[in-house]
Amino acid sequence: MFTKEQFIQSVEHESKICKHLFSKMPPGGLEYRPSPSQRSMLELLQYLTVIGATTVKGLVRNDWSQLGQDMENSKTRTADRFCEDMDHQVEEIRHLLQPFTNEELMQKDTTTMINIPVKMGEGLVNLALKFLTAYRMQLFLYLKGAGVTNISTANCWLGIDMPAK
Repeated sequence: MFTKEQFIQSVEHESKICKHLFSKMPPGGLEYRPSPSQRSMLELLQYLTVIGATTVKGLVRNDWSQLGQDMENSKTRTADRFCEDMDHQVEEIRHLLQPFTNEELMQKDTTTMINIPVKMGEGLVNLALKFLTAYRMQLFLYLKGAGVTNISTANCWLGIDMPAK
């Protein structure tokens, strides 16, 4: 199982990759929407800035009543602050987890947003971290769909441009 610090480092890594991918945004890319029923690129960016911290908050407090309001508030975020908002999210997660020891994270009972019992450490990995990873991948695919051709696996998984051969 992850230690608290390893979990936070993984969140930081996901945030770094998201910010790197954001730097590849093509002109007009914020309006890109794969289909009418899917989020636009801007909506995806807004969601990414809150989903990690909102999930950690719900797990830590065992209270998901703020989830809807956090999602609604994310709609006011602007793309020009995306990187700052991602950094803020990492700091919020760090602050939320600060009071807990590794042992407490392994043993503390909480519930998911659909009221399934889970240990907090398991929920942190299977919800918060996996959400960030999945939506980071979606951002990569959106960029590809919006016409960005010069990104590859290295951009998606490492947050770097492919080194020249």
